[in-house]
Amino acid sequence: MKEITPRQPAGTLAANLDQLIESFLLAQDVGITSKVVYRRALKRFKEFLSLREAAGGVGYLTKTDIVQYKSHLLAEGLSPRTGNLYLTSVRQFFKYLESNRIYPDVSAGLKGFKRSYGFNRDPLTLQQARDLLNSIDTSDMIGLRDFAMINLMLRTGLRTMEVVGSNVGDIRQTSNATLLYVRSKGKDAKDDFVVLTREAYEPIARYLAARHCTDPRAALFVSHRNYNEDGRITTKTLRCAVKRQLLAIGVFSSRISAHSLRHTFATMALQNGATIEQVRDTLRHQNITTTQIYVHTTDRLEHAAEDTIKI
Repeated sequence: MKEITPRQPAGTLAANLDQLIESFLLAQDVGITSKVVYRRALKRFKEFLSLREAAGGVGYLTKTDIVQYKSHLLAEGLSPRTGNLYLTSVRQFFKYLESNRIYPDVSAGLKGFKRSYGFNRDPLTLQQARDLLNSIDTSDMIGLRDFAMINLMLRTGLRTMEVVGSNVGDIRQTSNATLLYVRSKGKDAKDDFVVLTREAYEPIARYLAARHCTDPRAALFVSHRNYNEDGRITTKTLRCAVKRQLLAIGVFSSRISAHSLRHTFATMALQNGATIEQVRDTLRHQNITTTQIYVHTTDRLEHAAEDTIKI
């Protein structure tokens, strides 16, 4: 591959970007999921450079150009979280280019998007959680499955993708606990686990018994539609199942969704005496500051200054 020097225009960088991206990805000691994110983000950056080149606006890339790319992402309506994923990929890419004397790191010092303090989804109240479970008709296979899934998420805080990706053989018995091994966000192997209490495990056992399923390689939760009988459910199916039951109990807020079940678990665990470290370990947050948001929100509601006003 021809070396690109810092004196070559950005259009040349864009023209060689596919080769450079492949070299960059090969050099990264990260998981497959992270590489997919890098590839997608850098493809978007290449499209940005190509558009500018077509408009005659590309000279030599400077930090100003990267700042303009940040503005471009903002104008496209990306969330701060998604925008930061794209910017992080670009920063890592230019750091790689500079370390290999291919192109200077014009992204150095670039600040990310400011994120709001809090979550985009709200937790359910205790009564809503109870109503949600009680609303599910378990007289057929779909009802047995939906109850087992929703109950599992409320009691363990699992993400939708973790539930969908689980197999029967991921449930393992130890001398004193039943565990479900999952592939956590950003990881390639199922080396994390959640503890299945009796209340979490028994609905799953009833569902598997009704399916007559003992194959450890089988998906834990499957479709029961004629067009996809016994096929692994999708995240869309899971989210729709949760949304359907939320509507059934009169919860119409756009801030409550399938992901709210994870927030519900964390909030209730803290309210019932779990430590922040215990909740962090169960949710598998890489940074405890993410878990601390739940603590802040819980304390804010329980010790609201507004409650002191007596007029």
